[in-house]
Amino acid sequence: MKKAVATFCITSISIFLLYTAFKMNALPESFQGIASIIVKETMEKTGAINSVTAIVFDFRGYDTLGESFVLFTAVSGAAVILRKTAKSKEVTK
Repeated sequence: MKKAVATFCITSISIFLLYTAFKMNALPESFQGIASIIVKETMEKTGAINSVTAIVFDFRGYDTLGESFVLFTAVSGAAVILRKTAKSKEVTK
C-alpha cells in the first residue's frame, strides 16, 4: 500500500512539473522585457554601480531582510542545539 501511494505521489508530481514546464515555455516574450527594464534603469533609479547589488538591496530589500533573519535564526538554533554544556562534559567523564 505504501509503495502504491509513493508511486502515485511521484507520478502526480512528475506530471505536474512537466505540464508546468511546457506551459512556461509557451509564455509570451513580454515577460523577458521586465528584466531588461530593471537592468537598464538600475543606474538612474538607485545610483548603484553594480546591478546585482542594486536589485538585491534596493528593489528587493525587504525580501533580503527576511531571508537574512531566517538565516540568522537557523544559525542561532543550530548553535544552541549543538553547543556543549557543562552537564554533558560531566556525564562523559
